[in-house]
Amino acid sequence: MKHFTENILPDSLTGAIFALEGIRDACVILNGPTGCKFYHSAISDEQFVRSLSFDPLSFPEEFYFGQPRVPCTYLDGQDYVYGSAEKLTRLLTNAAKRDYGLIAVVNSPGAALIGDDLNLALKRSVGEVPCFCIENSGYSGSLGEGYQNAVIQALGKLVAEPRAQRPKTVNLLGFCIQQKYYDHNIAELKRLLGLCGIEVISTPGALDEAATLAKIPEAALNVVVYPEYGDKIARYLKEAWDMDSLALTQGPPVGFSASEAFVKEICDYFQADPTPALEDIERARARSYLFLSRYASLLGLPKGALFSVKAEASVAWALTQWLTDYLGMIPAAIQLTEDQGGAFKARLEGLLEAMGCGAALKRPVNATPTQMVFADGSTIAQLKANDCGCCGMEIALPSLGYLDVVEKTIFGGRGALFILENIMNGLRYVPEL
Repeated sequence: MKHFTENILPDSLTGAIFALEGIRDACVILNGPTGCKFYHSAISDEQFVRSLSFDPLSFPEEFYFGQPRVPCTYLDGQDYVYGSAEKLTRLLTNAAKRDYGLIAVVNSPGAALIGDDLNLALKRSVGEVPCFCIENSGYSGSLGEGYQNAVIQALGKLVAEPRAQRPKTVNLLGFCIQQKYYDHNIAELKRLLGLCGIEVISTPGALDEAATLAKIPEAALNVVVYPEYGDKIARYLKEAWDMDSLALTQGPPVGFSASEAFVKEICDYFQADPTPALEDIERARARSYLFLSRYASLLGLPKGALFSVKAEASVAWALTQWLTDYLGMIPAAIQLTEDQGGAFKARLEGLLEAMGCGAALKRPVNATPTQMVFADGSTIAQLKANDCGCCGMEIALPSLGYLDVVEKTIFGGRGALFILENIMNGLRYVPEL
């Protein structure tokens, strides 16, 4: 068998940049070398298209290097000796002329060692536009750490005054433009909650404008959808604005049961009627039964099929719980991408031990034979290069490059049907192990 090293997981620098790039009208300036810019700019532009052209001559200005996002100061050896103030001032002056709702400067790890006074540069160049700097994003910290710290700093600048809370309103915490299908996942949750008369005020880090983020205190409840990217933000909002928060007991709404729990728990808090949304999920469940019953009678699948998951603990828990309980599939390998698993990591361990599959958490996904894998595109490619005849469904970035023209979600009843569609079509052509 061929062997491959694990993917390099996104770190706190990536988390900070994507958190701020997730503010629709923000300008995120990277104070660092060009090598730190290109990946972040490419992913940001792919996840939230601002430019309709890939022609690098569309952005010939200094600091942009042919990309529309994340301008950088392209630090070189001389800058590390004499400082980056001159380049940074020119870039900030350029950004201040554009119509941004927020300007943020993020130091690369190397630039953090120079010691430039970023606050002074902002004060001299930006004017009245809300702005702040992140001098140290955490070096070797996780994506979630960098993301949450950056969102909190942004909210500290944008949320300036208390607002009267509006009944039956929520903020959804933990979304990030680095997540696969993040925008359509949000749209699905807004649709389900809207059926119950509940409005979503804001989704920090997922393309709200600065003006929308300023309205966050108007929400009566903060719902932590992804604890890895939202629990610290919820604690900050409680301390700053005395806002209640709800941690979902079943994790992100992946699968029918977790989606129903999502609706019920929020409706219970507001004493709202969950029936319209639950009926919507039940219709999706009934549709799944029509296809599953015939599929199982012909192939005996998906019951007994092996699957692997590479995701955050909350997503891995919700997905594993649904695949094993509803479809009768068997976990081959479960790999967690964030080190802040918390309660869901412990619950996942307990679930796997109770099934006699505790060893699955110790196996690397990219080297474990399986029939169905839920992971990022790179991990799926590694499995196929290892001569594994599995079928893969991308639930995270980086992607293999498939263009999602039709809107897709993995949340709610619609998301469960999308996952089921991938499983049934994939297992049809996968050999037995």
